[in-house]
Amino acid sequence: MVSSIASTLATSDIAILNLEAPLTLADTPIRKTGPNLKGDPRCVAFLKEAGFTVANLANNHIKDMGSGAVLETIGILKANGIHSVGAGPNLSEAANPLILEFKGLKIAVLAYAENEFSIADHTSAGAAGLDPISNLEQIRTVSSQADVTIVLVHGGNEYCPIPSPGVRQRYRAFARAGASAVVATHTHCPQGMEFVDGVPIVYSMGNFLFDTPYEAAKISEDNLWWKGYMLKLGFSRDALSSIDLIPCSSGPDGTAVRSLDGEEGDEFLSYLQHLSDLIRDEEKVNRLWDAWCLKKGPFWIDWFRKARYPSNDIDDQETVMVLRNGFTCEAHHEVAETFLSMICEDRTEAAAEYLDELAVLQKGRY
Repeated sequence: MVSSIASTLATSDIAILNLEAPLTLADTPIRKTGPNLKGDPRCVAFLKEAGFTVANLANNHIKDMGSGAVLETIGILKANGIHSVGAGPNLSEAANPLILEFKGLKIAVLAYAENEFSIADHTSAGAAGLDPISNLEQIRTVSSQADVTIVLVHGGNEYCPIPSPGVRQRYRAFARAGASAVVATHTHCPQGMEFVDGVPIVYSMGNFLFDTPYEAAKISEDNLWWKGYMLKLGFSRDALSSIDLIPCSSGPDGTAVRSLDGEEGDEFLSYLQHLSDLIRDEEKVNRLWDAWCLKKGPFWIDWFRKARYPSNDIDDQETVMVLRNGFTCEAHHEVAETFLSMICEDRTEAAAEYLDELAVLQKGRY
């Protein structure tokens, strides 16, 4: 399944992946919006054989089958010699850093997820939640005690090729607080990267291996669902010594990952470079962000119109859950807030001028 990238994994002291589902046979889906995912516990054999040594569990699906499945997943990983980070039996323990030592370096890994339905609380298991104030305090403390501090964040707007202003602000703050690298997942499409005070910020690597029955994810040249990239970082003491972006694809059926080589790989890297250049152009990237909000904002207006209280109607309860997610999840909240501000400030016509460019970027082109 990973033969073409096996050497990359085998030559890495630490190989981290985002595990986007609990490993369980339990059929105990929680109430939430969106699909409830799970993986057969036997899937751990793939992780082990591929050479992954750390599983990041701070994401929006790890609690899809309840708190018990979170703990079951942690136990399965541990039994197979794979470390986990970003989830735990309660909110405090979920946020604990993973500390590893290699070649004389003390390496800390921290992981946080935006606040959807997977977050742990004080009495039940789940993911570590994004909380910028406490996250910054933790990064400062941990980085003062470690040689290398990797911060993983699961968040951002799905299918959006550029990071939002809020995302850029948070990740830059993490970099300045002491992170050696800030690496993000969740958007199902690649985004660019930048350096802040010498610290790499990778806004989203896209999908690695994510099979799906959805017709919308049908393989095509225009569909970035099947493309992403791996990040290989080298450190010497507390300094970044190397960085490599390795394009890969899991198309056409999500059963194997292959590296994108030759012209195909060059085109992908050129696209990533363009996305990175956009991030450095604050005015342009903010214009594209407004276009994204113009495209997605009406969705939230429609759900506000549907809301009623009190009601025991199943559809009304679903509406409340969608709106709850819109308020608590940072990515959704920022879209709704920006869109409403655009209406109040007469910015919608200006945003419309960038819709075509945004659509081209969503197809992996520029």
